[in-house]
Amino acid sequence: MLIEFQQLEEKDARLYARVTQVIAHLLRHQFLHIDDRGAAGLMETLRRAAAVTLLRDYFDVAGYRLVVRESEGWAGLFPDLDRITAPRMRIEDSLVLLVLRRLWEEEVQNGDIQPHASVLLTLNAAYDAYQETVSRARRPALKVGEFRDVLLSLERRAIVRLGPEDDQAQDRELTIRALVSEVAGDDFLTSLEQLLQRPDVVEDDADEEPAAPEADRAEVEVSA
Repeated sequence: MLIEFQQLEEKDARLYARVTQVIAHLLRHQFLHIDDRGAAGLMETLRRAAAVTLLRDYFDVAGYRLVVRESEGWAGLFPDLDRITAPRMRIEDSLVLLVLRRLWEEEVQNGDIQPHASVLLTLNAAYDAYQETVSRARRPALKVGEFRDVLLSLERRAIVRLGPEDDQAQDRELTIRALVSEVAGDDFLTSLEQLLQRPDVVEDDADEEPAAPEADRAEVEVSA
């Protein structure tokens, strides 16, 4: 691999610099979306055949697949589950991701689609849907501030985007991107539903703690 990078640097130093920028961004954030600051140039690099071939080979060595979806405006890394262990996510975060995927699907089915197959909702609407989901699963709900923090962590990975605070409405716009359907794929949903049916992750009504230790350790394998 080093030879290929050296050859690219000698042939096209500017493209080499752009390739290293893409690598640095994806290693840090896993995904990028064209609507985020600075991402348009990274996506442009991924349109170059020489660059994307080199990048796919580079990440393949580490056991990851580089996926580029130009029509949806995103690119990102997914683990090759035949070669490496899937990362794990806390069940609380997984439930938020589950709600976001369901909300995205509902809006798409209703035809309320923004550019790049994104959908536009609000933080409060998403939180209401989340509370309904966790109540059915007999789990304690995250507080709205904690829910927002999960969204912010997903925003850093380009899965969603939060708008500025509307002081009058006490709400924020929430853009859910098509990427959520890949991150929370069918296998993810199946694993989560099975996990929620386990008695050891259902909260005991008599427990005074906000979350039982077993529930805190409960995790879901994800493909992202």
